[in-house]
Amino acid sequence: MRSRPLASLLVLVTALGAGCSAADESDSSDEGVDAGADEEGYGEYDGPDGTGAGEDDGDGPDDDIPNDEDLTDTALGPYDDLDEEGESLDSEDESGVPDPYDPYLVPDATARIARAAPALTPGCTARATLGGSPAWIFFVRPDVPCTGEAGNDRHAIRELIRLIHSVPKGGRIDAHIFSISIDDVAKALHTAQVDGVTVYLSTDGQVGDSKDVSKTVYLDALKNKVYCHGSGNRACISTHAKAISHTKLFTFSHATAPDGTGHDNVVWFGSANQSPHSGTKLYNNTVTIYGADGLYKDLKHYLEDLYNQKRAGDYYKPGSGRGRILRNAANVYVSPEAETDLVTHRLDDLQPASGCKVRVMQAAFRDSRLAVVNRLIKMKQGHCDVEVVAHKFEPTVKQRLTDAGIPIRRALVHDKVFIIYGKYGSSWKYRVFTGSHNMSYGSDHIFDEIFVKLAPEKGSSHPLYDAYMAHFNDAWSHPI
Repeated sequence: MRSRPLASLLVLVTALGAGCSAADESDSSDEGVDAGADEEGYGEYDGPDGTGAGEDDGDGPDDDIPNDEDLTDTALGPYDDLDEEGESLDSEDESGVPDPYDPYLVPDATARIARAAPALTPGCTARATLGGSPAWIFFVRPDVPCTGEAGNDRHAIRELIRLIHSVPKGGRIDAHIFSISIDDVAKALHTAQVDGVTVYLSTDGQVGDSKDVSKTVYLDALKNKVYCHGSGNRACISTHAKAISHTKLFTFSHATAPDGTGHDNVVWFGSANQSPHSGTKLYNNTVTIYGADGLYKDLKHYLEDLYNQKRAGDYYKPGSGRGRILRNAANVYVSPEAETDLVTHRLDDLQPASGCKVRVMQAAFRDSRLAVVNRLIKMKQGHCDVEVVAHKFEPTVKQRLTDAGIPIRRALVHDKVFIIYGKYGSSWKYRVFTGSHNMSYGSDHIFDEIFVKLAPEKGSSHPLYDAYMAHFNDAWSHPI
């Protein structure tokens, strides 16, 4: 256990004492225990993109010691497992009838050798270099769609399908899906298997119960797939009751970038599910990083833990590197984490000062995650310019942000993003955080999730930051 200040420890013991019997009963009833054997392998890939566990990213200490801030939130909220009118509506898209033909999702005949890179359109597509590795970012913008008609932007889903089709015979795809009802994605995975690509897939347990064609015709035909179920949960790793497996993540042994260049060791992640409501009808972002050897291998290791359902009530073990992946292209923080808030412990590296800018995009900001709200208020009090757009603000969150003078706005957002320009250590940096991690207690302590800190940008060129700022402004300018 990581050490906690004595005063905080006493408060924690007092707060948990009354509920320890229920917690113990819940833990003991699950089939898995965290024996530590699954901690091996992280950080051992010391390739050109970083040295693995234990390295600091230059922002300040990557502090994993619990503090008083971690005691702010103590319980799962009633709606923590659902994004407002996004994932909660995905089940309505499930159908035993095949999806109609969609010309926007048909991959190019030359998918494995892309003819030309797509236009780098602000709000749609961006290109950046993260820790020396090329990265492409594809956004979903339903109000002014990049690919499709108003209210249904298939831009990110089309790119994922193209990526899957680009993997050559003999290659390998590892993936984890939370929600899927777009047949063309599942069909692409099955076609890859038929074409000689090894495919390993794990999913949240709800997919296993689906009657949608994407599951019954295509995913069920995969040789290597797991629809996760625990004791009283739908997670692949977490042992907690009501846990879900919310990660959205793919790795490719080899894939072709949009500009036609082939790369080994490719990773894809973001906020978009492979279902219409939470994948094409809400604002989303996806990131693909090419040729990041260590990041690929560490994330593939995590995907193997998901696939093998290596159960742990506390997956985040920074001492071994398990659950904390530190690479030049990106740092990844994996839930469930028992002791700290994975988001505030990253955001507190920022030194608030005049000129600092913070933009936040969230599907839902829950009252069960007030520690993050308090951190944003501290940034505002430190003279940062802070704005927040979300699909749902729960009452206490809304009250605290508005009382602090932080502008908020509702929009059709499914992102889980922080966009920051500010002082880190001795220098000013442009920072973007993304992933699957919602602003709820469950996302930090209960669910299978990833929170991703992308490599920083400095100086006059910051295409990643600019792209995400354009995405934020698109959502901000289309309130609901």
